[in-house]
Amino acid sequence: MTTTRICMRLDNTFTSDLRVRREAEALAEAGYDITVVADMKPRLGLAERETVNGVKIRRIAKTSRVPYWSIVKPLLEEAADIYHAHDIDSLFPCLAAARFGKRRARVVYDTHELWSGHAKDKIRTKRRMLIKVEGTMLRASDALITASPAYAERILARYNYKGPSVTILNVPVFRTDEELAPYWAKRGDDGLVRVTAISVFQHGRGAVPLIEALAHLPENFVVELVGPIPQPEYERLMREAAAPYGDRVRIVGSIPPNDIVPRLASADVSAVLIEPLSESYRLTAPNKLFDSMMAGTPIAASDMRFIGATVRAENVGEVCEVTDPADIARAILGAYEHAAEYSANGRAAAQRYNWENERGKLVDLYATLAPAAAGEST
Repeated sequence: MTTTRICMRLDNTFTSDLRVRREAEALAEAGYDITVVADMKPRLGLAERETVNGVKIRRIAKTSRVPYWSIVKPLLEEAADIYHAHDIDSLFPCLAAARFGKRRARVVYDTHELWSGHAKDKIRTKRRMLIKVEGTMLRASDALITASPAYAERILARYNYKGPSVTILNVPVFRTDEELAPYWAKRGDDGLVRVTAISVFQHGRGAVPLIEALAHLPENFVVELVGPIPQPEYERLMREAAAPYGDRVRIVGSIPPNDIVPRLASADVSAVLIEPLSESYRLTAPNKLFDSMMAGTPIAASDMRFIGATVRAENVGEVCEVTDPADIARAILGAYEHAAEYSANGRAAAQRYNWENERGKLVDLYATLAPAAAGEST
């Protein structure tokens, strides 16, 4: 019996995409032959081919004048039994490879966003066209994975999809108390109260109202903004908002993915502030919510559907009206005041919200797909 071949496709270089890395490594550990076809960015000096933790990585340059052929061709060359499309940009190439390849492979659509309800600045022309046929492509697929239970609810209703569906939350690997203790020990060692937000900062990610909340906080409270800022216009807005506060605002830039939980563990409060700019944002289940609970750091969070419900149910922080800097400050102060309680509850919740538990959903889904795929390819 041959090993089932899986080919994942994603529209980035793979190196910093923790969700995709965790999924790929989980399937490799489960015994599948897995290749990730990612993007080549020559200026980054990444290898065209490499193997990391049992996952084969192939990076491609999109140079063909024929739309999508630069992606479909290498996918066909992998001759997979199952193609796993990460987000809407990858779904059409995976469907094409599955239908035109010799194996008549299966396709898994793994959507990290609610693309039909996303913010306008995330929807370029090609993506707008794909969204129009998302339902048709989904019904041609063999399974659906979503990153939020509310996304699944909307997608299933919107597209009348009847196939297998599972929500896999974007949760971190478990960290022990012993691993995090050195970072907890850093809290308050210089008399400052650090409010840390880790994100890709752009419109809708709450950086500007968080900075403005400093007007309502004591002078020893500082805001740390950790992560890339891909939109120059938004970076300008952030820096303009930060100007009156001097060194009370620290714009840090990107850090390695594996450093996210330790960085949050050294913070006094974690700010998880998503603005309700779109349906996708309103229904999100952001990874930094789970990272903050794993870090044992009290949370000040947007009062939106999944975020607000989880913060309340787990009693791990305070929720706020994200468009109101004064209310953000209130939530920060409340989270800091009840830090011991919220931190302990976050660590308790992390016993459930961790990748060691969540990965089982992915492996179980593939167990239902792989036998049929292997049988069809023999």
